Amino acid sequence: MIDVALNTSETNVHPPAPVDEKPRDFLTPIPDSVGEFLLVMDNTAMEKVVRCPTAGLNYLIRGREAHAKNAALSFGGAIHAGLEAYYKGQSTGEQQQAVLKYFTENPAPPDEYRTPQIALEVLAHYQRECEVREDYKWTILDFNGPIIERPFELPLGVLELGELVPPYGYIAKIHVAWSGRIDLGVNCFNANRVNDHKTTSIDGDQFIQGFQLSNQTIGYVWAAQQLFPQYEFSGFCLNALRLKKPTGKVGLMERGPRGGEPALKFFRAYFDYSQERIDQWAANALTIVEDFVHCLVRDFFPMYTAHCFNKFGRCPYFDVCTIDNPETRVRMLNSDAFKDVTWNPTVGR
Repeated sequence: MIDVALNTSETNVHPPAPVDEKPRDFLTPIPDSVGEFLLVMDNTAMEKVVRCPTAGLNYLIRGREAHAKNAALSFGGAIHAGLEAYYKGQSTGEQQQAVLKYFTENPAPPDEYRTPQIALEVLAHYQRECEVREDYKWTILDFNGPIIERPFELPLGVLELGELVPPYGYIAKIHVAWSGRIDLGVNCFNANRVNDHKTTSIDGDQFIQGFQLSNQTIGYVWAAQQLFPQYEFSGFCLNALRLKKPTGKVGLMERGPRGGEPALKFFRAYFDYSQERIDQWAANALTIVEDFVHCLVRDFFPMYTAHCFNKFGRCPYFDVCTIDNPETRVRMLNSDAFKDVTWNPTVGR
């Protein structure tokens, strides 16, 4: 049974930084509430659960992930770091250092074009676009400071269990929280919108339409409504930076000798979500979490093998899942081939 009553009075808008990088427990006992636990879900965890319960088991419960991000994700994170510094008004040198620091701290396999130097070029081109294009002007909203890279951890609802679940013991209730970081809160096109920066190698209608029902973007608009009710958020702005493999020696924003689109392109798309759609998101998210918790209760996490390969490549747990013996799988997962999950969106990238 799901109780979707919200308690936003307990919202943690500015959570403290952790003492160290310990992985977060899947279920955290709530003090002075016997049998009640806290479960925090962010978009990364939600994507794992939706794609494959076994991936969710490895990431959320066992707390293990691959060491290196793929080149696309590492590049995107570096661009995010540079844009954060840019919108906070930091100097060009500080923006560049933010990009290079991210690459250093988040190594990825070698890539022929998603390099630190290319990332710095992309950031420089983006700044020039913002200076000359009227459609790239917006007002950054303010709530106890500009709404830039604002973390959140919000109560989403309660799952009533009443089950004995090893190793946690008796679980009466699970309090589910939704966590993440809002890149920007802006006013543009006569609406207050959550903005999210996205790096991509593709564009077009299929890419853009994917955000119409995106769990992340609707969930972030829902979060903005809880955090900043005075702004009446209902819209989303996709701030896209598309980078294809450069050809020849032409600049990133120049056409090649045989024509065609430049390697680098900036575009934005705007979405307006009805309140009904936003409210449906909360119930939908809780149901997804409830289904995953049922896997925990019955101690079986099915493999959704159709998702072993996706647009980002091979699932990082693929080699683990190809092992037949379950105990050997766990040993491999706990080996040096993987590391503890320490990502927490409320304390930074």
